[in-house]
Amino acid sequence: MKTRFGLSRVLALATVVALISPAGWSGGAVADDRGTNRENEAPASVTPGVDRLLPPRVTPIGTFEGVRYVRYSGVFEGQTSTGAFRVPYQITAAQDPRHGNRTVLVEPSHFAIGLGVRDIYLRPRFLFGRGFAHAGIGWSTATFGPGRDKRILDPTVPDVFIAGGVAEGGGRTDNEIIVAFARALAVDWQAKKMLGKVARRYVSGFSDASTPLMDLIISGRASKVFDFALPFLTEEPDPQLALRSGRFRGKLIVLNSEADASSALIDRRLVPDRYRFYQVAGTPHVADPPDIPFFSNRTTPASYEPALRAHFLQGDRWVRRGSQPPASYHLRTTGGTGIARDTNGHAIAVDVHGRRVPRLPFVELGEARYTRGFLGSYDRVRSIAELGFGSHARYREAFRRRLSDHAEAGYILPRDAEEMRARAALCPPLTFTQTYRGHYDNFVAIDPC
Repeated sequence: MKTRFGLSRVLALATVVALISPAGWSGGAVADDRGTNRENEAPASVTPGVDRLLPPRVTPIGTFEGVRYVRYSGVFEGQTSTGAFRVPYQITAAQDPRHGNRTVLVEPSHFAIGLGVRDIYLRPRFLFGRGFAHAGIGWSTATFGPGRDKRILDPTVPDVFIAGGVAEGGGRTDNEIIVAFARALAVDWQAKKMLGKVARRYVSGFSDASTPLMDLIISGRASKVFDFALPFLTEEPDPQLALRSGRFRGKLIVLNSEADASSALIDRRLVPDRYRFYQVAGTPHVADPPDIPFFSNRTTPASYEPALRAHFLQGDRWVRRGSQPPASYHLRTTGGTGIARDTNGHAIAVDVHGRRVPRLPFVELGEARYTRGFLGSYDRVRSIAELGFGSHARYREAFRRRLSDHAEAGYILPRDAEEMRARAALCPPLTFTQTYRGHYDNFVAIDPC
């Protein structure tokens, strides 16, 4: 069992979050000896071989497109091939399951951010407004410092333990819990009360939480469990041989930033009916979600989030309708391991045949130099005159054309494209990037200067 999303990156993220995140952002307290079985012994109430969701606490969370959603917080207990466990879960679903789309997205909790796919990257409005349900699960008692123990999802839940798996971070990590939980969602009587009849199970995790997903896919333990997987910001081995050999028969999309080491993941056309890989030029490992208070706010406007949302829905259509997503794209290299760059210093994105594909419109226009990295940055910001435009209207038209190319390629959804186009027009004569730099509050609120 691999648990190896580079330890150095895990520790780096823990340090950055500790230093610059807002007070109280991490949430939750570190479980004490009363809340965790330190001897990793299963209590007598856990029945070997029987996985079950215990009755949850129910909390209303709001209405999405006229449908009431609730959150179920409880405990999932059972036994994997290596030992017993009792871990927290959170299921968010339509209060009346008949109003959902019968698809549940499973997410293993990230060590520092928790359920970031749900709360930061895809967002509740995006998921629940389309009828999806979400199921978060704890899978490790490892900790990387105060507040960096969220792989267990909620460290305050009492009597949590993992007896199997492998030792890590002063606790235990058992990736099999994730697939055991996903299986239970379709058969457990408590799960049926919450979700109704589940027709499709998807799974997604990012960075630290992408590692168990890739391990489950490559090892074959995710076989016949997930219809679609979307790990992102990952540096795991090539999964394509596992797909070709039949160890995983679902659809798999992997999305990375420019900052993530991705050479092993480039689409080699071994399984074009089940695999796509996308890498977004100019983007850092941690993007700025400008409308959410986050430690990466104001770092760079270049983000992979629009592509992530577009490719998630394409993956859903791939499963339900057989509609093929856009061809994979990655960053061109210079023959070695270096990234090929244009005259502005930006990575060049190409498809599986080596043909250039559209990048983010402000990258294409060369509004600044966007720098990859853990948080990323930008410099050499240029005015519309320095970009060669005689007026802001001509700049906006050029931005619109590049954005249209990006949308037609399938790399951004109409709503995200509309917001991006509006931000480019907020503060004449400033560009999209200049508005981000000089009028961040206007940029966030999409409010003219």
